[in-house]
This record gives sequence, structure tokens and C-alpha cells, in this order.
Amino acid sequence: MFKSHFKKTIHKAKAGIFFIIFAAILSQVLNLAQYFYTRSKIRQHSIERTYHYMERTQRITKLETSVESAVQATMGEVLVHINNPEMFYGITSRLVANNDYIVGSAIAMRPGYYPQKDKLFAPFAYPENLKKQGLPRTKLLPYDYTKQDWFAIPFENDSAIWTEPYFDKGGSDLLIRTYSLPIHGRNNDVIGILTADVFFKELASDEGDTESEIDRINFVGFCFQFLGLLLIFYIVWKYTTKFKQVNNLIMEQELLGKELQIASDIQSAMLPNISEIENARHHLDVQELLVSAPDVSADFYDYFYSGTKVVFCIGDVPGSNVKAALMMSVIRSIFRTSATLNCQNEQTPSPATIVSSMNNSLCTINYNEMFSTLFVGVLDLNTAQFTYCNAGNPAPVVVSPSLGAKLLEVESNVPVGLVENFNYVEQRITLIEDFTLFLYNDGLYETTNANYEPYGQKRMLTRLNACARSNMDPKKMLSIMQEAVESHRGSAPQTDDLLMLTMKMI
Repeated sequence: MFKSHFKKTIHKAKAGIFFIIFAAILSQVLNLAQYFYTRSKIRQHSIERTYHYMERTQRITKLETSVESAVQATMGEVLVHINNPEMFYGITSRLVANNDYIVGSAIAMRPGYYPQKDKLFAPFAYPENLKKQGLPRTKLLPYDYTKQDWFAIPFENDSAIWTEPYFDKGGSDLLIRTYSLPIHGRNNDVIGILTADVFFKELASDEGDTESEIDRINFVGFCFQFLGLLLIFYIVWKYTTKFKQVNNLIMEQELLGKELQIASDIQSAMLPNISEIENARHHLDVQELLVSAPDVSADFYDYFYSGTKVVFCIGDVPGSNVKAALMMSVIRSIFRTSATLNCQNEQTPSPATIVSSMNNSLCTINYNEMFSTLFVGVLDLNTAQFTYCNAGNPAPVVVSPSLGAKLLEVESNVPVGLVENFNYVEQRITLIEDFTLFLYNDGLYETTNANYEPYGQKRMLTRLNACARSNMDPKKMLSIMQEAVESHRGSAPQTDDLLMLTMKMI
């Protein structure tokens, strides 16, 4: 579609060039150069403005992606120091200092979260000036931030947002937009908001006055009719330059498509290939559903049997390119190695030991500062004892006819690849009879519709509760969940992989 659109643009532009040349020649013959000169310049002005809009949109998208990645990478450090709020000043200061686009950052906690602090506690860092010379300044926000959109909306909806532009009075005192990311506590509840403020000078309009431009063209045309033909040659040259730019853009899009196809192939090749017969032999029903987005996001899962236990993982590497897909394959290989060695050396495999080993291995080789959310579990198929360790992944759901759908309580450990030698905590429960373990990644509840409204965990749990009441089998449960998510998304494009995995003892 993209390629076809630009080919049509090229054909239209070529037709315009020949018409302009013809008009210029005719204008010299008929002494009407003014009319054709004005027409050609208006056409040129419109095309250049269209390209300007395209370039500005691409710059803004790149800027937003850079800011989101920086905030998400900082979240791990916030969680590590969640019990030491004095460290928040340094965290926000480094976020501002290390990112050219960010002109302010706050860690705004839920009112009263720290009893020893003021009820409203929000350390804020900002540069002394827009040139960002010297170290950022820090202070506590002096106003009631709970009423601000950048805090209230993500806190209530439990989802990251970009605000509309606003004037940050009392903070950075600039016209900004804010990216807000919820901070989750041990019970997966929202305990605060991590923000990054961006001064969008790209949004300032630099369009000229079209009517004044036309008046200037008319004046020049009247005074310099003799130069009209030379100006036409200049316009042709400008069009030729635009042709090259469009062709280069088409080639880049084709290369990107091939790169994403390679990433998709890598992702598919790394998924486990265990037959239903093998699962049935271990009395375990395993069902999975992976719907890949156009841009590969490197969601993954894996599992294998060790005696009477099944060892498994599910995770997500941020990114939508070959680098993210390769990182996913590295993490999956490290999981297999770490989990296999742990099963050989320990009578009872330890998810926390597996995750710690994976984290240290990734920190050692992670020169690109990439990371991954991860959930590792060990399920005893004789006793239904479930031991698990979470590293920033969404909490799984235990579905049963008697209790409905309940989020599993998980510790708020940091994703793997961020903090070397981090002390990961594992948890253990005994699952009730006739349970189904439902695992998923953020692509499920972050799916948005045409109004940018996320599907959300509340809708997810409501739908799973309905499945539990009807004692639905896992395969049908995945189909129902996919239909619900697709119905919510409607005509909006799919922007992330949809990965769901169920396990049920039979």
C-alpha cells in the first residue's frame, strides 16, 4: 500500500512537470507568463508543505519512542529503590541529564504512600535552561498533582499515556507534553507515576501566509517575466530531487519489510515444538495462541518436562526489529540452559535461581542495554504445587469454576538484563483442583480501539470469570479471549503481539 501510494505520487508529479513546461512556453508565446508562473509556484508550495508535514510527523514519532524507551528503562531503577525515596531525586535527575529531549521528570507517589514523608510526595528534576547546561535542579512539586491529567488518568486506568500539550506552572514552567508510566507495587496495584516532560518545539507552526506568498509570486511574475523559463527549470530540478527522495523512501520501506519478516521467522522458529501426545503423557493440557503484529515485538514462551514437573517461561523483549527478535532468541536459549542445569543440580527446580542466572548472564553480554520482562514457573504435576518467579511480566490468572478468575500474587521484581546480581524472590502456592493457569503478555490488555482506549485488565478478568463459570476448556477459552480483544480493537491497527498460554492438569 505504501509503495503504491508513492508510485502514484511520482506519476502525478511527472505529469505536473510536463504541464508546467508546456505552460511556460505557451506563456512566452501568448504573453501570459504571469498566470502559468503563479500556478506552478502554488503547486510547488503545496508539495513542499506536504513533505514538510511528513518529515515533522516522523521526527515526533521518533522523539516519542525515544522518550518512552528511556522512561521504561528507568522504571527498573525506581522499583529497586522503591523503599528508599530519597534516591528518587537522583533517578529523575539522571533521566533528565541523559536524554536531550526530556526537560523534566517526576516520581509522583500515591498520596500517603510514605508515612514518614508529606502526604503528597513527588520529587521533580528539571534543567536550569533549555540548553541543559550544568546538572539538573531538583525539588518537590509544590502543587496538588493528583488533579493533573498526567497523574490522574494513568493512575485510574493503569496504563501509560501521552498528555495533550499544557503549560507546566510550578514545575518546568514550559509548554510541554508528558509521558506517564504507572509504577506498580508488590500486589500489582498502582502506587505512583513516573513521568518525562518534553518541550515539543516541533509542534510550533512555521507555515507562511499563503495569501502573502501568492501576492509575492504575482509581483515577481510581473517584474521578471523574462526569468520565468529559468524558474521552470529550477522547479524541474526540485521535482527530480523529490523523485529521488521518494524512491529512496520506497527502498527503505521494502528493506524494513524484509527485516521484519526475518524477525517474524526467528520468533516462530524459537517457539517450543512439543506434541499433544507428549503433553497427554504428562497429563497436561497446554494451549497457546500467538497473533503477531505487523511490527514484530519479540514475545516468547517456552516449556519442557523434568520428571514429574513442567518448567516454563513467558516474556517480552521491547522493540520491533531484528535486534529484538535476536535478543529474544538469546534469552530463550539462556532459559533452556539455566533451567536444564538447575533441574540437573537440584531435586526441586528453583525459578528464582533460574531467573537470577539468566539476569546475570544477560547483564554480562548486554552491550545494547536491552532487557526483557519474564515469568518463570515450575508446576509439580503430582501435587499441583506451583513455584514461580516474576520479573516485570503481567501477573498470571488462576481460573477455576469454584473461585472464578483471580490474579496471581507476584513480587515486583525488575526485568532481566537491567540490574546485575539482583535478588529475585520466588513464591509458592498449591493450586486448587480443576484449575487453569492463564498466562499472557501486555499485548492483551494494552490493545486499543480507534479511540485509543485500552482493553485493560478489568475487561480481561470479567471475560475470564465468564469462562470460569461455564467451566470452559482451555482451547475454547483462548478463542473467546481472542474474539473479545479483536472486537474491542475494531478497525484500529494491531500494534503489539497478542500472546496467551494456558496450562491445565488432566
